[in-house]
Amino acid sequence: YDITSLVKFGAANLLEVTVSKVSSDQSVEAAERTADYWVFGGIYRPVYLEAFPKQFIERTAIDARADGTITVDVYLKNVATADQIIAMVSEPGAGGGGTLSAPVTAGQHKVTLSGKVADVKPWTAETPNLYNLELRLMQSGAIIHTTAERFGFRTFEVRPGDGLYLNGHKIRLKGVNRHCFWPDSGRCLSRQVSYDDVRLIKAMNMNAVRMSHYPPDVHFLEACDELGLYVLDELAGWQKPPYDTQVGKKLVREMVTRDVSHPCILFWDNGNEGGWN
Repeated sequence: YDITSLVKFGAANLLEVTVSKVSSDQSVEAAERTADYWVFGGIYRPVYLEAFPKQFIERTAIDARADGTITVDVYLKNVATADQIIAMVSEPGAGGGGTLSAPVTAGQHKVTLSGKVADVKPWTAETPNLYNLELRLMQSGAIIHTTAERFGFRTFEVRPGDGLYLNGHKIRLKGVNRHCFWPDSGRCLSRQVSYDDVRLIKAMNMNAVRMSHYPPDVHFLEACDELGLYVLDELAGWQKPPYDTQVGKKLVREMVTRDVSHPCILFWDNGNEGGWN
C-alpha cells in the first residue's frame, strides 16, 4: 500500500496496528480459518515501511533460460526525468555476466530488457547455480535508484504424456508438504528455520516441496534457490471456491508478483487439492 499521502515529513508520525482475530470477509474465513492448519492471532510475518526516491523501480520479473537468454520486465513508478535503465548480470565470486540497457521516457511504467549471457551455469536442485541482477535507474549518468536480486538460468517444460523436463533433462519430483509452523514460535519462523528445513528435506534424499497451503516466507524460497529444492508455490484454499473472485484474483497477483523470479519454483498451485475457479 502506498501511504505517502499519510506521512508527515519532518514531523512525528504514529503507526498504529489493529489485528483482528477473524476477517470481515466470509470467503477469507472459509479459506483460511477452516483449513487444515493451526490458526493463531497476532502478526507472524514481517510488517515494515519502505521509503523510495520519487522515481523508482517498483518490481522486476526475470525470465532466464538455460541457454543464457534472459528477459527482465522492469516496472517503474513516477518516472519523469529518468532517461535510462541499466541491468548488470554477474556470477557471485566470478567475472561472468553481461550488461543490458534501455532508454526510459517520462510516464513509462514498464521496460523490458533482453539479451543473452554466454557460458552460463544452469540452475537445478543438484546444481543450484545463482546469478546476481543489479538494476540502476539513471538520469543524465547519475544513479537515481538501485535494486538487486538473485536468480538462476533454467528452462522448465511439461511435456504432455511424457513428463517434466528441466534444462532438457527429464526429472522426477520426490518430496513433502510443508506448513509454516515451529513448535516454539507457532507460525512465526526465522531464516534459520527455513534453511534448516531445506537441509533436512535434502538430507532425506528428496528434491521437492509443496507449500501447503499458502506462500512461504521469502527466506524459505531463498533457501530453496540457494541450496537446491524444487518448489510448488501455493495459494491458500482457493477451491470450491472459498475465496471469492475479488479476493482470489488479488491474492494470485500478490503471490506471483512477489515470487515470480525464484528459479526454485516449478509450479503454481491453486488451493488445497482441488478446484479450478
